[in-house]
Amino acid sequence: FGKDGSAFHGLPVMFVSTLCSSFCANVVANPFDVVKSRMQNMPIAADGSAAYSSMVDCFLKSIRSEGIFVLWYGFTPGFVKLAPYTVICLTLADKVTRAMTGKDAL
Repeated sequence: FGKDGSAFHGLPVMFVSTLCSSFCANVVANPFDVVKSRMQNMPIAADGSAAYSSMVDCFLKSIRSEGIFVLWYGFTPGFVKLAPYTVICLTLADKVTRAMTGKDAL
């Protein structure tokens, strides 16, 4: 596509591909972050009993009580935080590698 495949190179393609990778990373990691946060913030009763006995228990109870989409609560703030970091880091890694070695990093 394009002259010598030139349409698949450059900053616009790097920007879109890093945004896509950031989105995918957030989709995969967010459920674990939700469960981790719920485990950290769960109240402990006076008798020492807890709402969740393990991460798997937290995962299952959360889905049963609030539905599957509970695992992606907080997706937007996480994506807004991760996307610029990913774009900057991967683009910078590619440009520095190209400057130092003459080859593309990605």
